[in-house]
Amino acid sequence: MTIGISGGWDVVVAGGGPAGIPAALAAARAGVRTLLVERHGCVGGNATMGFPLHGFFNNREERIVAGIPWELIERLKARDAAAEVRNVGVGEPRGRGSLKFNARFVVSRPEAFKAVALEMLREAGVEIMLHTWVADVLLEGSRVAGLVVENKSGRTAIPAGAVVDCTGDGDVAARAGAPFERGRPGDGGLQPLTPLFTLSGVVLERVEPASRIVWPYEVVGSEAWRAGCRGSTIRLEPWSRLLQAELPEFAHLLKQFNVWELADGVSYCGNMLHLPGLDASQGDQLSQAETAGRRMVWQLAGFLRRHVAGFENAHLVGTAIQVGIRETRRILGGYSLTYDDVVDARRFADTIALGGYRVDIHGYDGGTVYNEPVRGTQVKDYGSYGVPYRCLVPREVDGLLTAGRCISASHEAQGSCRVIGTCMAMGQAAGLAAALSVRQRCTPRDLSVPPLQEALRQQGARLDDEA
Repeated sequence: MTIGISGGWDVVVAGGGPAGIPAALAAARAGVRTLLVERHGCVGGNATMGFPLHGFFNNREERIVAGIPWELIERLKARDAAAEVRNVGVGEPRGRGSLKFNARFVVSRPEAFKAVALEMLREAGVEIMLHTWVADVLLEGSRVAGLVVENKSGRTAIPAGAVVDCTGDGDVAARAGAPFERGRPGDGGLQPLTPLFTLSGVVLERVEPASRIVWPYEVVGSEAWRAGCRGSTIRLEPWSRLLQAELPEFAHLLKQFNVWELADGVSYCGNMLHLPGLDASQGDQLSQAETAGRRMVWQLAGFLRRHVAGFENAHLVGTAIQVGIRETRRILGGYSLTYDDVVDARRFADTIALGGYRVDIHGYDGGTVYNEPVRGTQVKDYGSYGVPYRCLVPREVDGLLTAGRCISASHEAQGSCRVIGTCMAMGQAAGLAAALSVRQRCTPRDLSVPPLQEALRQQGARLDDEA
């Protein structure tokens, strides 16, 4: 097979999702030639599925993510395409005693997120290759010297000074030979996948009160957002027998699902629907998840229309660009963030991002909604913990950084740091570190962390609790 050779780049970022966008922006703004490679036809990834963007705040309502990620959110808010949501509930199930408590988060409209992210990338001079897959890595000994990508033009080798793996699944790191873990200790159980979808014509006020939980949220945004944004859970237990009769393939998985309304006339549905026992880092299992998920969604939409008040005139508008993935590979680095690090709100000398989201582990069997670790799910005093730079630097491989849900973390710690705000903060750190390593002619492993931290602060990032 003929492989073309592209002109060299200083930094190549693989994956244009929540981690990849700020990684590419941080590198480009540091003055290096930056290429972003994305397998879909748009950037944004999981941030474009219409569900809340968690991780920007801890559960004291302190904003712990700033810099490039928050700049993107502010641009969305300036166009009335995003808002903040406060949890004003007291007691169960959304008060501070609940394992599911989230104090404050962001909601945004998916198409606006795609457009604003693309606008920022173009302003920064980032070159973007869409519809392009990472096929292999270029190795010089143990150093990743670039990527081999494939798209409609064929297969192309792209030399790079440094590469940032923001694929979510750690595809680049795994192909380069970096060691990794998958799933919980013992049996390798993975959090389930989730098919997400949108409906039109839903009137949630008509759903029987016993089957609908309306979360006690207060929207901080424009009048339109305050009037039209809300989150609900639809409980399907009352229809369990009918589901078994009409949807036997999926009935045991259809316990409940969340619905978000974003003041745009569309209902964003599906979170809490689970497809268990599938590893999305494996091509055949990812295909199974996509086909089963779309089958489930189509059948569920028809069932809701036939049987559930408020959904009589509902129509399936679309399914998400891909199935929702919570967990696959975790690339082992110089340090692995632990569960105790998270719940004890630990900080590190090499902190490059802050996390404050609860430990969120969905049921492995698809029927159980949540699993609660022995010490609970919340960060100590509802505060924040640090993400060490060492978690972004894979073992045994040079010239490479990871960012996003594939960083070096335990199974339980990953249940906290995998959310979008934290992933975006890690992405900015990884992209800037890649740029600095190229400029200083050293590997990311040998990069001095204090200058990186100072450069992050100059880009507006927050590495401590000061506002």
